[in-house]
Amino acid sequence: MSDTLPSRSNDFAQTFNTAHGEAGLGRVSIAHILQRIQADPNFLFSEEFRQGGGQCPFHAGKTEGAPKEAAEGSAPISQDDADKVAVNSLLALLFNRLRDHIAETLPFDAEGRPMLPIPPRSPHGLDPADRAAMAAAAPDVFCSVLRDATCHLLDGLITGWAVGLVQEEEYFRSQGSGAISLEAAATFVLRSVLEHSPLYQRAGYDMLSITKTGSHTAIHICWALVEAAPLLVPGRDAAFYDDLVRRSLKQIVPLSMASLGMLVHYMEESGIEPADGLAVHRLPKDQTAFVLDGNGLIRLNADPIVTFAKPGERYYTGCPAFYTTNLIKLYLDIVAGLALEYSVYDRLQEG
Repeated sequence: MSDTLPSRSNDFAQTFNTAHGEAGLGRVSIAHILQRIQADPNFLFSEEFRQGGGQCPFHAGKTEGAPKEAAEGSAPISQDDADKVAVNSLLALLFNRLRDHIAETLPFDAEGRPMLPIPPRSPHGLDPADRAAMAAAAPDVFCSVLRDATCHLLDGLITGWAVGLVQEEEYFRSQGSGAISLEAAATFVLRSVLEHSPLYQRAGYDMLSITKTGSHTAIHICWALVEAAPLLVPGRDAAFYDDLVRRSLKQIVPLSMASLGMLVHYMEESGIEPADGLAVHRLPKDQTAFVLDGNGLIRLNADPIVTFAKPGERYYTGCPAFYTTNLIKLYLDIVAGLALEYSVYDRLQEG
């Protein structure tokens, strides 16, 4: 197929949403839940919040966007789906603090260059700060080290965010006054939901592991977008690619609105997700996820969409980062900045 498609930029989102419906999945926006929490923080401690966040679709037996005749008589929300809504609502609330923490504590050296850690389990043994060694490395190794180091950089920042939230919760508990901040309350409720949820206990997930896993996925997709630019439009300079990647972000955001199962299957089918599931591999040249639209922007190709739902799954919210203003943009800003700093676009076009 051609690399340039005339379709509208929102075709992917519409097709992806339809495919979710065909799988029997209804999307629940948690924006209303977040608004209610802000208006009444005590809502966090209510049973209504634990059972789907008090969302009307659950009470009425309807899902967002579903035809009336299909929605009537729908089964009530399962506990697994209710737990997903509660957990993702709490994470979206707490990710505002994560966004600010990353932006404020991102490390730079004396020359204002971003500092990347040495990937501890990388088979290549390269220090990203050793620019000569990085320049001498093969392009695939070079890309792998940058991807790996970016994930570990975010892991450290996420750990600092989580520690700060736990310390804040402990501070208010030690005061004994009954007063508590919204973020400390959300941290307490989130831990309680995760500890008592069969869904999350089966997976062995806690706040830290969920956030780090999601962060790796976001970084992986951001690097894939960067690596796709020279594949789709070869022979241009770094300034052109940087502009293209940043302007194309809004075309890629629909991935973050998906159910986890549909997202994973799309990434596998389109070549974004490697066989070993690790975020350290360069985007393959035969990928089918990214194409150019009629305006010359990178957008997602709907062809690799795979209709999928886990047994018993009926509702999904999308990634919590989607509901946190500018968090996804911040991840892309970090990756795009590193791409310029390390001359990634030139390395991608070698050979």
